[in-house]
Amino acid sequence: MNIRIYQINTKRDPNRICFMDYEHLEQFQGSKEIDSKIYDKVYEAGVDCKSLEDVYKLFNLSHPADYHGRSLSVSDIVEVCSSENVTPGFYFCDSFGFQKVQFDPTKAQEAVRGDRIKVLLVQPDKYPKMIEIGNDLESMQRVVQGDIEEYMPFDDDVAIICNDEGKFNGMRPNRAVYIDPQEVEMTYGELVRKFREAEQIGKEHLTGYIVFSSDSFEEPFSEEARTYVVSSNNKAYQPNMGGYSIYGSSLDGSDLMVRLERYMANEKGGTDGWKIERCYMKGTEKEMIDLICGDFFICYAPVESEKFLSLPDDLARKYKDMFKYPERFFQTENGIKAVPFKPIQRDNER
Repeated sequence: MNIRIYQINTKRDPNRICFMDYEHLEQFQGSKEIDSKIYDKVYEAGVDCKSLEDVYKLFNLSHPADYHGRSLSVSDIVEVCSSENVTPGFYFCDSFGFQKVQFDPTKAQEAVRGDRIKVLLVQPDKYPKMIEIGNDLESMQRVVQGDIEEYMPFDDDVAIICNDEGKFNGMRPNRAVYIDPQEVEMTYGELVRKFREAEQIGKEHLTGYIVFSSDSFEEPFSEEARTYVVSSNNKAYQPNMGGYSIYGSSLDGSDLMVRLERYMANEKGGTDGWKIERCYMKGTEKEMIDLICGDFFICYAPVESEKFLSLPDDLARKYKDMFKYPERFFQTENGIKAVPFKPIQRDNER
């Protein structure tokens, strides 16, 4: 199959229809006719494909070495020049499959290769996907449909780039941002009371963390090595048990299933036993700290770099998994609640 691929140049896209499906073109540009002059020709070659879906997979999963456009996406045009199985013509890459359209290639321009980056695009009601965009302000504004805001809530060197006014201009709620359960510090006595109360009333077993002081040991250990995870499901915290034991394991995994009551100064370890620096428990649920409205993308943003960079593969996998499922949001007495769901996708959905 011989093909040409045309993609919207975001600098010549006044109606911001890049990545928009065919159904909504008329709403945003006043017509469903394809505006050929906002497109660049980004590729022309023969490919080993038998269908348009084969083309879509090829230019998303395993780009040819000579291809420098972004991954084939909604709003792109595929021109089939010759094929044994597909009628020659121009095909609009839609949210589901392809739409055959009228297109004037003489009005399109040759692509000028600039600085481009691979980012994770996250949209309401859709699974996230990797796309390639121009590494310039205008291109980023096109993706989020307005002025951009850089948001860095995570420990990794990644930035969420979203619409600066997404919450206020009627954009659809997209994803919530969470932080891990917070630590609640307490004394060992308070930890024991909570454990015993939970076991007496038959609640689920609780988990706590005991951090022993560094001077309790002859060798230097990291805090993770000095922190032991314990459960209320120990004889020492349960009523009417025929023994007294506290099993714990170090947080770094170097010391597993230790009979802590034998070593702890607060238990049977005596004056020379391990001294407790602090104890803590963690909440059971992640805390929602923000809600992002409208399309956003995630890119690599190391402190030492003056510009955004392509998202490395390991971070792409991590955040693709973190934001995998779309969410629906509900107002409750205790604030906004988010419920993840699997979107209903028809065959060939992008």
